Amino acid sequence: MVNVDSTLRQRLSHKPIRTFLFVLILYSGLAVAVLYAVFGANFPGLAALPYAWAPMVSAGVTVWLCGESVRDWLEQLRNLRAGLHWYLIGVGIMMIGTEFENIVMVLLGADAVVPYASVGDYVFTFAVTLFLAGALEELGWRGFLQPRLQQRFSALHASMGIGIIWGLWHVPMILTGTGDFTVFWEYMLNITVMSVLLGWLYNNTNGALPVVMIAHASHNMPRVGEVTGDVPVVFNILSGDVIFYMICASLVGLYAGAQTLTRDGSLPEAPGQRRDQFPKQEGPAD
Repeated sequence: MVNVDSTLRQRLSHKPIRTFLFVLILYSGLAVAVLYAVFGANFPGLAALPYAWAPMVSAGVTVWLCGESVRDWLEQLRNLRAGLHWYLIGVGIMMIGTEFENIVMVLLGADAVVPYASVGDYVFTFAVTLFLAGALEELGWRGFLQPRLQQRFSALHASMGIGIIWGLWHVPMILTGTGDFTVFWEYMLNITVMSVLLGWLYNNTNGALPVVMIAHASHNMPRVGEVTGDVPVVFNILSGDVIFYMICASLVGLYAGAQTLTRDGSLPEAPGQRRDQFPKQEGPAD
């Protein structure tokens, strides 16, 4: 039994990305099946929390199965010393993106009512997202996939790939009407460019996961204001957050470069990964 366990872990250690995706699909499928059996097609928002934990659980299980250090992987949560400016940049980009349509309309002379929601709504949504829901996904997306994919592909391509996986993973929630989702193709574009921005934050802070998690939680906040008036035609084609995130992602790519998304060319190490596994990743890039 010991030899079988050792052999299995040795084989899996060379295929961490495939293992993660397999566990993610398996766990997510089981979570959806249980939720559907209990609640039917309409899941209550908080009841879907176990589904939101899928990337985190999948990453943790994969780290353990591959014989890596679960403790070191979790230590990312303590990497708080990234500089206050990175927290402000992350929160600022996400919140400006959420309000971009309103900002443009106000500049064009529209009337605005601020705040749109009560202070309690903002605090509750941010806290739930950060400690119980969406932000915990980052232990899988950025905290596991990002550094490992960057060992094979450029940081830009790795971030875009994560964005596509991230968007497709939300499909069951979209189909059940859980959450506030837009037109599917626009949502996929939005989450892909947002993934580039979060990958940029992760790399430039040397893997400071709290920066990314707080930025993620800021994106899920209720909008600040309610604006009345005619919406500019461009926002009938693409929403304001998509446009703003695309602009920011383009500037990041031009400024920092696609290979690492950092000016100094550095990349964070894969947390928990054993040194002897680094050259034995899933093979050469396609």
